[in-house]
Amino acid sequence: MISVLAYGFIAFAYSAVLLVAGLARIVRQRRWRRTGRILVTGTFHNPNWYVSHISPLAQCGIGEVIVVADRPEDPMPGVRFACPPRWLAKVVSRAVAKLIWLVITGLRCRPDAYMGYHIVPAGCAALVAGRLLGRPACYQMTGGPIEILGGGIHSDCWCRGRLGHPSAYLEALAARVIGQMDLVVVRGAAAKAFLAGHGVNGTVSIITGSVRPCEAKTSVRRDEDLVFLGRLAPIKQPEQFVDVVAAVADARPSVRGVVVGDGPRRQAMRARAAELGVSDRLRFMGRRKDVEGVLQRCRVFVLTSRSEGLSIAMAEAMANGAVPVVPDVGELDELVRDGVNGYLVEPNNVREYAARVTSLLRDPDLWQRCSLAAMKAAREKCSVAVISAQWQNALQDVLERGGAQRLGPQD
Repeated sequence: MISVLAYGFIAFAYSAVLLVAGLARIVRQRRWRRTGRILVTGTFHNPNWYVSHISPLAQCGIGEVIVVADRPEDPMPGVRFACPPRWLAKVVSRAVAKLIWLVITGLRCRPDAYMGYHIVPAGCAALVAGRLLGRPACYQMTGGPIEILGGGIHSDCWCRGRLGHPSAYLEALAARVIGQMDLVVVRGAAAKAFLAGHGVNGTVSIITGSVRPCEAKTSVRRDEDLVFLGRLAPIKQPEQFVDVVAAVADARPSVRGVVVGDGPRRQAMRARAAELGVSDRLRFMGRRKDVEGVLQRCRVFVLTSRSEGLSIAMAEAMANGAVPVVPDVGELDELVRDGVNGYLVEPNNVREYAARVTSLLRDPDLWQRCSLAAMKAAREKCSVAVISAQWQNALQDVLERGGAQRLGPQD
């Protein structure tokens, strides 16, 4: 019964978004003068995710980034928050509250474009607000094709995760919504090809998240062997990290691992560690704001996700010298060159994970070579300056196509 209700709700939501977008296109839109503002909405699960995605937008020359979110994050130059009141979220739900606030803030500030992270609900909200107020809409497919594959059944979305079975119809419906966007941003070539297979072509740009520059510090004391950084959610399969630590401990009983992040699978990880007898080998650090400092003390970054875009956590780890051992999924191979700056392993193959990690821990020269190469790759591909330039080009193009007068960063 729950899966039927979820199916009906999702189909209705997508259909309503398409109806609004279609009706709005009938109305002849006027050219507008640039205000130098962009309105962004989404859910930021940790401070680093927020910094990674918002800082290059704030520095790309658009002017001001206004973020509609559940709560404000740390201050950043060129960024301000417009958060709906808590009572509204309690009455109409968080998603609807953010949509309402997106429209209200849009009427007040007249942004040049609307942007949403993930297709549901933020991407759909950005499209609705953009069409209602006559501005371009942008969608960031941060999680990769899994956001719509099979109707999104494998995503972390509470509703779509209850579908019960994959739906080709909902997948096609989601692709139609994405096709209405004025700009779609993906993390790599695989996601772009996936969308092309669904008929979404000319509006797609490849732009990753950013990492803050850091000095090459392979000589600092690295007293932690393995690190897991990210949201402790089912899609990340964090219990598998515990399995990897236990497998490495068979060869290196002194191995140490840290878990940075929080989420619904935290207790399951602790239980798994107790079951495998490695509780004393693991340290749970929770959400941290000093992530760079933690990563600079770690030797190997392990990711166990069943699906990814281009992981910002991985890019951050590489930028700070931690060598990645990650599954060969999504867009991770856009940054990891197997055997050069890290290792791509068969997904869910704990034995292969352990073998790669152990080889790096046993061979300091191998680790040093991979660490230097990892830092170089992350800086060249994901620095704030590089990503800001890509955003500047993409946004300028979409604004010109949307009918904005070209007046520079702001008017």
